[in-house]
Amino acid sequence: MITPINEKRKHKRFPVLYNLIKPVLIRTEGMESNASMPAIMANLSSGGMALLTFTPIPTGQILIIFLDLKSLHVTNIKARVTRCENKGGSYNLGIQFLDLSKEIADKISKMADDFDLCETRILMGDKPICRKGCTYAPHCQRTAKGHY
Repeated sequence: MITPINEKRKHKRFPVLYNLIKPVLIRTEGMESNASMPAIMANLSSGGMALLTFTPIPTGQILIIFLDLKSLHVTNIKARVTRCENKGGSYNLGIQFLDLSKEIADKISKMADDFDLCETRILMGDKPICRKGCTYAPHCQRTAKGHY
């Protein structure tokens, strides 16, 4: 894996593509438990995620996050907004998980590792690209990958 020189993150992230583009429900601490606002996940790591919202949420705000992907179900995860950037009517949020279980964190880390290994195989021209046991496979639809 090639790590960018200015990378400050502790955890590998993987982009949210194809089947992973799915709304994430969030609510702020103190918001009624049956109320939530939608967000779209842009990337995910075991340390946090990037979200797109249509409502600004201030840095430091505590959120409760719910997401349901094919192989990953996360509910009632406490997180903090670390960044909120206005992008012309929408907002890019940086989110830091505060209480993600080790089991879920390890699962997300493994997905990020498998995504990274796959991207490396594509760059190196390896065939076949896909490998049995890839934890990112349920979310992937890249046509360049072929079959394992």
